[in-house]
Amino acid sequence: MSNSFNYSIQYGTECDYENMKLNVKNLPLFKKILLFSFIITTLVVVSTIGISFYLQSKQLKNQMTDEVKGVAGLWSSTLDPEDIKKIKDSRNLSAPSMKRLERLLSMVGDKNDTFLGAYIVQPEEYQNQKILFLAVSDSYKEYGFGSMTYYDAGEEFLAAFSKARDDKTITSTDIFTDQYGSWITSFSPIFDEKGNVVGLLGVDAKASIIKNNQEEILFILLAEMAVIILVVYITLNWGFKRVLKPVNDLFYGIKEISSGNFAVRLPVHDQSELSLLSEGFNEMASQLSQLFERVSAASKQLGQAALEDKDSILLEEAINTMEDIYERTKLQQELQRAEKMNAIGQLAASVAHEIRNPMTVVKGFLQIFLSKDMNEEDHMYIKLMVEELNRAETIINDYLSLAKPDIGELELIESRQMAEQVMDLMASYAMMSKNISIHTEIKADIKIRGNRNELKQVLINILKNSIEAMGEGGKLTLTLDQEESYGVFIINDTGIGMTEEELSRLGTAFYSLKERGTGMGLMVCYQIIERMKGKIRVSSEKGVGTTFEICVPIYTESPG
Repeated sequence: MSNSFNYSIQYGTECDYENMKLNVKNLPLFKKILLFSFIITTLVVVSTIGISFYLQSKQLKNQMTDEVKGVAGLWSSTLDPEDIKKIKDSRNLSAPSMKRLERLLSMVGDKNDTFLGAYIVQPEEYQNQKILFLAVSDSYKEYGFGSMTYYDAGEEFLAAFSKARDDKTITSTDIFTDQYGSWITSFSPIFDEKGNVVGLLGVDAKASIIKNNQEEILFILLAEMAVIILVVYITLNWGFKRVLKPVNDLFYGIKEISSGNFAVRLPVHDQSELSLLSEGFNEMASQLSQLFERVSAASKQLGQAALEDKDSILLEEAINTMEDIYERTKLQQELQRAEKMNAIGQLAASVAHEIRNPMTVVKGFLQIFLSKDMNEEDHMYIKLMVEELNRAETIINDYLSLAKPDIGELELIESRQMAEQVMDLMASYAMMSKNISIHTEIKADIKIRGNRNELKQVLINILKNSIEAMGEGGKLTLTLDQEESYGVFIINDTGIGMTEEELSRLGTAFYSLKERGTGMGLMVCYQIIERMKGKIRVSSEKGVGTTFEICVPIYTESPG
């Protein structure tokens, strides 16, 4: 039962602590900063007040101790050792020497509330820690003490008494408490003409005065602390509100932007870092406003409801509209490109067909002339004409490739085998053309789906372009990897590279970076890969090199 009760208390305490932590974490930023600063300031103030109270209390005790010592040392020199000896010997309370000592002791601390009075004690101790008071002032009578009275001394009292007697010096106690109250007692030894201690003058100071003073000091210090903490809280609250106003404005602005109010503008109070945030926010809001005006106009053109016609615009709704417009624009670009490719293909097919027939005749007669005897110069001219006709025929074949309606039957292709075959074909060309080292890296041995001859044509074409782009030699790498559902042939060269503008025009008709190029070869490559349901990605940096990524779908067996 007891263990269960203790566990319940402990569990409840832990829950309260966790709830308090959670509540602090959920506080607004302003309140968190204010709370943290207030706690730190309060700790500093409390520590300062505590140290001040301790030092003042210590100083007050030291002052009283020094005062008691001074009084004891001063009055001990006025006492007659012979009177003390007579009292010790006779123990007569009515003796003249007793009267003189009692009258003199009553003058110690007279009219001073700090002291209770004075007394003369015998140097010897009695059993059970008893001390004999030889003579006392009248102030002790209300406590039941008188001359020739035994006192049950405590440890503090006896320690100071013994030290004063043995060391023959004035000694004081620390603050001690007995059944009569709290005191500081000082003992001053009284010597005869031979230097022997015949008695000790004891002076008691009321330590309750220190306690009263401490209470008064503590009250004043607590009042000061309360005032300081209140002033600090008010100052921090006022100061942080002014300092963090740009942050609060920023939170307000973000909330307004999220709710669709793009016309919100924040005040700029000064040129501090936080105010500069407001300037940046205003600029962002202005740009967002212009952006969504354009989005609204674009949505009108696409036949959608304009955003500005609605009462409020949610940021998520506006972003979704932008994404929809982007997808539609992308689709339109793809349709335009497909129509352009189709038109170019049809034009190329008709033109190539009309040009190829007369070229075949011309080429045939030139080859007949080559077989006849003629001088070397004429032979060279005819040979050059045949070579140019061959080049023209290659260009015509590229144009005809654009007009192909289908890529043919797709088949299973071993990607590793394809990569190695193509690199073997290009190795001799790379070594003969320039000082180019070629490397093949197989990271994934996968099976892909496509037209074997067309894919080989694409790889050879792009590898050839990469070799030609490395005028001073370099390194050509073909890497085979896998990316999700695609097999990826990565062709990387260290050639001249391309700018962003050149990259954007890559693959368009009649655009080529080669001196005698037509741009049709790379355009055919793009078309072939698209028909295979793949994609080509290109990244390049001028003067560093170019990377082509040819992505072809991985072969998957049809179910059933």
